[in-house]
Amino acid sequence: MENGIPALLIAAILMLSTVFMARGGFIGMDGVAQQLRTSETAIGAQNRTALTVTGTTIDATGANITITVLNSGQTDVSQYAQMDIVLQYFDDTAVLHNVWIPYTSGPLAANTWTTGVFTNDVFDPGILNPGESMQILIRVNPVVGKATTNKAVIGTEKGVTVQTLFSGPP
Repeated sequence: MENGIPALLIAAILMLSTVFMARGGFIGMDGVAQQLRTSETAIGAQNRTALTVTGTTIDATGANITITVLNSGQTDVSQYAQMDIVLQYFDDTAVLHNVWIPYTSGPLAANTWTTGVFTNDVFDPGILNPGESMQILIRVNPVVGKATTNKAVIGTEKGVTVQTLFSGPP
């Protein structure tokens, strides 16, 4: 009998430690499963997002660039402040500029961009829904050089990018 009580106590401790270890494993696996669901949702939205550049113009001064994009995907694009626009362009002295252009909801200033005219914007005004087009208005300083070939890369808030080449002013 003197061995029975310590053996029972040891068995109880082993059972409790097994339960606590299993519980910790279940909690950890639940956290991993939640992160996988979140990741799948984000990847699904990214896979259904697509932009197509339908036109690019630049004014005679070389300071104002207009890029027209079509939402050719299945999800809307609405978080303009989280979008990235990167320009790689040459100025009048043939100096290469690699510039990240931030979004502004106010007046267009040097090295900023904003939204312009939306085409076919019948649902959710101001949001780029599938099938709609939007102008991206960009102002740069220093200005784009004449007769140069330049590049713009546009990235959505979901991580999808599209790029286009554009020429400097005539």
